[in-house]
Amino acid sequence: MTALRSLTWIALGCLVARGADQPERLILNLTAQPATSIAITWRTSGPHPDARVEIAVATDTAEFAQQARTVPARSEVFAPDRGAPVHHHSALLDGLTPATRYAYRVGHAKEWSEWNQFETAAAATAPFRFVWFGDPQDNIAEHCSRTFREAARAAGDARLWLFSGDLCSEPEDGRWGELFQAAGFVFRQVPVLMTPGNHDLAYLRKDGAIVLDEKGKKKRGREVSAIWRAHLTLPENGPPGEAETSYLVDYQGVRFVLINSNAPLEAKAAWLDRVLTENRQPWSIVAFHHPLYSSGRTRDDKATRAAFEPIFDRHAVDLVLTGHDHAYARSHKLQAGKIVPAAARGTVYVVSSSGPKTYAAQPLYHHLMAKTGEGLMLFHPITVDGRTLRFEARTAAGNLHDAFTLTK
Repeated sequence: MTALRSLTWIALGCLVARGADQPERLILNLTAQPATSIAITWRTSGPHPDARVEIAVATDTAEFAQQARTVPARSEVFAPDRGAPVHHHSALLDGLTPATRYAYRVGHAKEWSEWNQFETAAAATAPFRFVWFGDPQDNIAEHCSRTFREAARAAGDARLWLFSGDLCSEPEDGRWGELFQAAGFVFRQVPVLMTPGNHDLAYLRKDGAIVLDEKGKKKRGREVSAIWRAHLTLPENGPPGEAETSYLVDYQGVRFVLINSNAPLEAKAAWLDRVLTENRQPWSIVAFHHPLYSSGRTRDDKATRAAFEPIFDRHAVDLVLTGHDHAYARSHKLQAGKIVPAAARGTVYVVSSSGPKTYAAQPLYHHLMAKTGEGLMLFHPITVDGRTLRFEARTAAGNLHDAFTLTK
């Protein structure tokens, strides 16, 4: 027993020493040039002017580390809602080779992360799979962790993960900590695209205090929270004022357009129309938070539908991925709000949720829906292969709830 106590003390001592200021909350984000670059963000508790990334082409042995190059990080201080200020670091790694697996680690003179791996996109159209998630939002560490782990198991070859808003219920450090606790093991090896929902907006403040509404709830403004920008390094090629919240990424034959669907919408709609007009990719997928066709009977977002639906119709967007309503609803292929044949030009609209907060699935436009579901925590493996797109809705337990195929 004495020997066991000594061994335990030594092990715990090593853990404490190594974790003194270990890099944490690592996340990969795609850039506007995913074949030749990637963005990495992480944080430490203390300041480290020497924060940096080491990166090399991955090999079958550990000798790759001898060939690693160093990329300095940009650092900023962030004051969370509770506790001491922390230091977020980000680096843009460019000059990479398309369709190549890289190993990387982040750190500073005293502490380093483990080595992780990622793969750059191909330079041209090529088959790939990605995973989409609706709102995680609540009880992320406790319950969403199941959804994320099943997604990682079932779609382990996914090249990216995509979230359509409401990452956390509150723009608070503890909530974001839950998100990384549940999915951080994926975020450091699979690039992530995210767009904000209403729960990702900052609180309104007056004289430094959060403003409350007539029911005593915290009021939100129109600006995305500072904690969003601290944790993420997303593209800045969207409309003015929408850096890292509305943007586009072309990835192996798909134009991904992500939109901050929190009001106002006019400038975003004009930008959306332009980037779809300029699109030369075979497939177009648009993701944002507020659905055009709600999965709940008491919700009907007419403003979002009026702003975006004519644009989707004009450009025959293939797939629109949304959240917000915490129930599953997948439309038939639609054009101008009406069902059209599978071979016709049109758009499929999907509403989903990955977390335990759920509402009743009673779509006001039930006659337009091909499949609904309620009380489900879902993830969506989506495979794009040439002229075919395969969509699946799978539960946190791995069961198939819905599936369909689009063919061009």
